[in-house]
Amino acid sequence: MTIEKIVLPGDLVFDGVLRIPNTYVKDRKTYAAVAGMFDDNNRYIPLESQYTPNVGDFVVGVVTEARSSGYNVDLLMPYKGFISTKFRRIHLELGEIVSGKIYEIRNDRTITVSDARRLPSGKLVKFPPAKIPRLIGRKSSMISLIQDGIQGDIVVGNNGYVWASETANIQLFLKVIDYIIKNAHHSGLTDAISKLVGKKPRTENENDKNEETGNEPEEQ
Repeated sequence: MTIEKIVLPGDLVFDGVLRIPNTYVKDRKTYAAVAGMFDDNNRYIPLESQYTPNVGDFVVGVVTEARSSGYNVDLLMPYKGFISTKFRRIHLELGEIVSGKIYEIRNDRTITVSDARRLPSGKLVKFPPAKIPRLIGRKSSMISLIQDGIQGDIVVGNNGYVWASETANIQLFLKVIDYIIKNAHHSGLTDAISKLVGKKPRTENENDKNEETGNEPEEQ
């Protein structure tokens, strides 16, 4: 993904009404509410924003409390995450890292997480949700490049939690994460990360295969 244009708050995003996050409509035209950019597919991508949960989003969280009906999970947002054991029996310990999909968003600001999986021991970091598209890259190109470089697995939650397996080069992982956070708005990010990790980007066919098979580790 390359940057075609930097967008500042108040800049025109679309010459018409377009209901997308981090924008506002005035006089039947859509403007940016936060700083962002247009990528090579002419998509507006905000670079600073608060994550707004949606049903179906993939999230990563930390178990904070065990209850008779399931587990409370920290999802790095002002919503209470909850994994119910009604539909799937899963035993979790406090502090364990889990992944899953948002199944329901209730009026009391509780998010029900389905398809929950326990992630093995590893490093969990916070990442700006608005910059997640830059971390993943087009057809998972960036995340595949990083995984090859750190020689470990990475799981990215739309909510801003990013996990790396303990077998990975954690020091390099943290360096890459910090670089992308600071330089997500710059062109040539893939080349810069390639040099940083000492690996070449995969071809599109390799990334397509990676998307088909998934890159989540097996549950332990």
